[in-house]
Amino acid sequence: MGELIYLYGIVPIQNEDQSFSDLTGIDEERVLHAINFDKCAAVVCRVEEQDYGEKVLEEKTKDMEWVKDKAFHHHETLIKLRERTTIIPMKFCTIYQSENSLENMVSTHEEDWVHLLENLQDKEEWNLKIYCDRSSLREKVAEHDLTIKEKKEEIEGMSKGKQYLQRKKLDQLVDEQVEKELNSFSKGFHDKLRAYSNQDVVKKTWNKDVTGKDEEMCWNSAFLLPLEQVEGFLEEVTTANNEHQHAGWKFEVTGPWPAYHFVNLSKSEV
Repeated sequence: MGELIYLYGIVPIQNEDQSFSDLTGIDEERVLHAINFDKCAAVVCRVEEQDYGEKVLEEKTKDMEWVKDKAFHHHETLIKLRERTTIIPMKFCTIYQSENSLENMVSTHEEDWVHLLENLQDKEEWNLKIYCDRSSLREKVAEHDLTIKEKKEEIEGMSKGKQYLQRKKLDQLVDEQVEKELNSFSKGFHDKLRAYSNQDVVKKTWNKDVTGKDEEMCWNSAFLLPLEQVEGFLEEVTTANNEHQHAGWKFEVTGPWPAYHFVNLSKSEV
C-alpha cells in the first residue's frame, strides 16, 4: 500500500520561509506542509493507506473514542493554522489518493477559494450562546405582563369551577409569552451584534444533556468579525451579562475559531 494525502485546509500561496513543520499530523508521526498551486495552497500531511484508506476508516469511525481523539486533533490543528494564516477549514478526514487528485480538485474550485480567502482575510469567527433560567423568567412574565395581569383579575371574579379551567389556560398563555420573550430578547441582542460583523448565522440550540448547564440554551449563533470589531463585540457581551444577569440571562462567547460557518464547501466535497 502507498501514501495518501490528508487535507486540513486551503490557504493563500505560501512563501518558502513559511513552514508548518512544527505541527504534527493526524498520524502523530509526520508533520504538516503546504503544497502551492496556481493561486492558493493546501496544508496537508502524508498518511499511510493501510491506516487511512477508505475501508480502514469505515471500521475506525465506528470507534467513538478514536473519532473523538482524531476530530479533536483536526480541530486543534485548524486553530493553530488560523493563528498563522487565513484558512478555509476542511472537514475531518478529507483525504486524497494522490497529489494529482488533490490538484484536480483544487483547480476546479480555485477561483471560488481565492475569493473566499480574500473575504476571510483579517476576520475571525466568534460564537455566541444565550442561556436563560426559564423558571425565573416565567415568574417575571407572570408578574409584569399586562395581558396576564388582566386575565388573573378576570379569573378572580369567576366561579371556582370556571377558575380551574381558566387557570389552566392562563398557564398556557404564560408559557406562550415566555417563549415569545425568549425569542424576542435573544434575537434583539443578536441583531445588535450584527453591527460588528460582516456575516452572521443562527444555529441550532442544544438541550441541557449536551450543554451540561442548569440554564436553558435559547439562542446559538456565529459571527464573522473584522479584527478591529472584536473588542467592541466582546464589550457588548460583557455589558449584557452585567445588565441582565439578575433577570436570569447568561451570555457566553467563544472564539476565535476557524471560519467553520462561513465557508460553503458543498460544491467541493469529495
